Amino acid sequence: MSGIRLSKGLAAWVESTLNSSGDSAAQHCFELRPRFRIPGSGRVDLLSVRHEKGTPDHFRVDLWTIVPGAVVEKDVDAMTRSAFAFQAWYAELMEHAETQGFTRGHLLSVRGNLVGASVRRSPLIDLLSHWGSGMFFWTWTRAGDGIEVIPAYDKAPALGAARAQLKALLPHLSWRDVSESGERMKAGSL
Repeated sequence: MSGIRLSKGLAAWVESTLNSSGDSAAQHCFELRPRFRIPGSGRVDLLSVRHEKGTPDHFRVDLWTIVPGAVVEKDVDAMTRSAFAFQAWYAELMEHAETQGFTRGHLLSVRGNLVGASVRRSPLIDLLSHWGSGMFFWTWTRAGDGIEVIPAYDKAPALGAARAQLKALLPHLSWRDVSESGERMKAGSL
């Protein structure tokens, strides 16, 4: 598939998947912008904006880039740059609005989405794809005239070797090491 067809297929999938509630409020609170240019970073294939359910004043901005082949670390670097550039651009906009006497009555979160025919594993991609970062990985396959998109993640990386490093990294935070005392937290006791 060509890059343009992939981008159009991605836009159709995002609209049908993320804006599927069918009510007029969702239509009002959902927008797609193809080939969106972010100052200082370049273009992403698609930008989507929507209200998060249950939080009427929280908007989620998703930046989407589709890759014909495998998503690799250079794609992660470019998306990270796009996400940070968008956040800085938005912060500048908010500061200007505040100097004009406006105050923000909403929250905004920005997330990057990389969609590829496959996702090439690496320590960075494994870590980002599992632990609630602002980066999401997806794979696409042909489906009729469009594409189907599914989340891409593999077995979570082992962090056992990093335990001592983590413990020593943040000494100013209070930690209770339950593994050393033999205690275990029960599920749901957080």
